[in-house]
Amino acid sequence: MSVEIPINDTTSAAAADITDANPIPEKYRHRTLINQRYIYEKKIGSGSFGCVYRGKNVISGDNVAIKYEATTTNIPTLLWESKILNHLAGIQGVVKLRYYGTESNKNIIVMDLFSHTLCEEIAKIKTDGTIPIIDKSSNTVATSTAAASTDSSSALSPDDEEDISASAQVSVLTQHASSNDDDSQGVSGISQTIHPAVMHIVTSSNSMPSPPSILPHIKEVVKHLISMIQIIGRIHDAGVVHRDIKPENFMLSSGGGGGGGSGGGDNRLHIIDFGLSRFYMKGDKHVVNTYDRTIVGTIRYISKHIHDGDVYSRRDDIISIIYVAIYLAKGKLPWMGMSPPKGDIRTKEDMVYDKKLKTTSEELCQGIPYLFQKLLDYSYSLEFDDKPDYSYMIRQCKNFLKIYLQI
Repeated sequence: MSVEIPINDTTSAAAADITDANPIPEKYRHRTLINQRYIYEKKIGSGSFGCVYRGKNVISGDNVAIKYEATTTNIPTLLWESKILNHLAGIQGVVKLRYYGTESNKNIIVMDLFSHTLCEEIAKIKTDGTIPIIDKSSNTVATSTAAASTDSSSALSPDDEEDISASAQVSVLTQHASSNDDDSQGVSGISQTIHPAVMHIVTSSNSMPSPPSILPHIKEVVKHLISMIQIIGRIHDAGVVHRDIKPENFMLSSGGGGGGGSGGGDNRLHIIDFGLSRFYMKGDKHVVNTYDRTIVGTIRYISKHIHDGDVYSRRDDIISIIYVAIYLAKGKLPWMGMSPPKGDIRTKEDMVYDKKLKTTSEELCQGIPYLFQKLLDYSYSLEFDDKPDYSYMIRQCKNFLKIYLQI
């Protein structure tokens, strides 16, 4: 039995596009169809929540991502994720929900499928020999559960930090048998191969070198940072905080439109995986900040506020976005690959938190443009219920691109 929710999409009505002029193709009529139109094609991920498949709309021919969980699961997440996506329907940069329903004892959501992750987009720069961004010693592949990449051959090493929450893990880390799960090197080689000229770009605009001194991938990171801020700003305006910001949850399509999005970002960029998302408003009032020791999100990118036990708010999405940008720019973060030695009573989360507390923004952003430190300091200046100044952050990024990279 289908338990379909209203979706602002032409595919939400089960028979809307099945007509005499546009019937189900003969070769699919004896296949098991989801919502009378979608078929499973290839498994691309799995985890405690269930499985993710690349699929197809047999009527339109569109490729889709299909995620399902058993209806008997202890912690169902897909219904909640579908409700959040339905609430955010039509917002530029948010993955499009095509269908949610319960069929064959499975909760199922169908969404748009993207070609690659933001990590893979930055990694493309390696192909012209400018920077060794792929760790060839590791065959680890990061696969998104919501709208996974169709080609993970150039994927970066994924986080070894797990999502800790009452909800199931919402991104899958699929590893080959020979993979090295120590991610302490991050985006391999970047931190060891930063161009000497970039080392001067850490304290003030007065020390900025001429444009040719900037590594090519920095420009791309800043352009995508603009897009990430724009997207999360729209989500926040709709009353939602994402709560699991990480590179694997930003996806791109392979089509055109790159670099020319509204406001200077990349309109191919989309955010996925809303299983941990929540509303931060109750009526017309912001939720109250009460101590909550439950850690939500991916340890590597969560803010110190979350480690402290604060309730998640808009500032924490922003801080995580800046951490993601710093990771993409530098190739690693100081607290990556940490684990307690034998006999140590501390947890990994304790060690990561301690390292974050001891690492100043200046130390964290050493070797990359001052822009990153400036934005990180700004994001940590925000109070719990403050609305981030998205325009200010975007303006800082645009000024950097305009002045120092002549864009």
